[in-house]
Amino acid sequence: MKSPFLQVSEPGRENDFESVRCIDINTYDRCAFCHSKLVFSHDLNMTHAAVIETSNCPSCGASMNPKKFTLQ
Repeated sequence: MKSPFLQVSEPGRENDFESVRCIDINTYDRCAFCHSKLVFSHDLNMTHAAVIETSNCPSCGASMNPKKFTLQ
């Protein structure tokens, strides 16, 4: 499955249409070990204006590193 989101292969070449390609969503929402769908949870921290995203695999029990996103 392809995403409408775009990724630029090299920094600084955002306007070059040849360097733009689609991102494969399966690399982000599938487990790297068993390829089953990941379960995501989000924790909101309003004092630091941040969201912490954690993901784990229900079939093999693998847990990925949490990602921190800053709110604007």
